[in-house]
Amino acid sequence: MRFSQEISSSDVTPGSVFCKNGEGGRVKIARVLSVGEDECGIPHVRFEVSLKHPSFSRVFDSRILALSSFSRQYPNRI
Repeated sequence: MRFSQEISSSDVTPGSVFCKNGEGGRVKIARVLSVGEDECGIPHVRFEVSLKHPSFSRVFDSRILALSSFSRQYPNRI
């Protein structure tokens, strides 16, 4: 997989995919479903989370995070 170092808010668009490396070869994958603002104007990302490992792959569910939190938790764009 090829990763970039930094993501900006313009990189987070529906269909884009980001990841976070974990222990033991696990990789948490986040596929962006939508980006929008709440009633206070704070941008949020709705995304699908999956876990990839050399021996298995599993989709968990969809989640929502503020864009700033999402960028910290999933820093690598695939």
